[in-house]
Amino acid sequence: MSEETYGQLSQEELHRLRKLELVKDALDRLKRKGISMDIAICPVCKSPRVVQITSYFDLGGLGGFLPAYYCLDCGWYGRILTIMTNRPEDDAVLEDMQQSFDPSMEPDDQE
Repeated sequence: MSEETYGQLSQEELHRLRKLELVKDALDRLKRKGISMDIAICPVCKSPRVVQITSYFDLGGLGGFLPAYYCLDCGWYGRILTIMTNRPEDDAVLEDMQQSFDPSMEPDDQE
């Protein structure tokens, strides 16, 4: 049975939206306390109950060395996450870019 929605969210979409709103409220409370944080969100059900896992397949050969994630609510498994943050956008992008580069590639300040 297919749910048709015209101008209204389905019950499932409302449930996902409520989960996102709870995470947003938590990030806002932390920001008011001066705490910056990133929270991983399941790309399927939008739950923040995502854990990083390592299995036999993730330790080489078949899975590579990239981290894998599992959602405790819907069972999603994958390597790409959605992240919600309360950091200012400019700071978040710069910090993420800086962490992406090998430290040995940074210029020497000795010159």
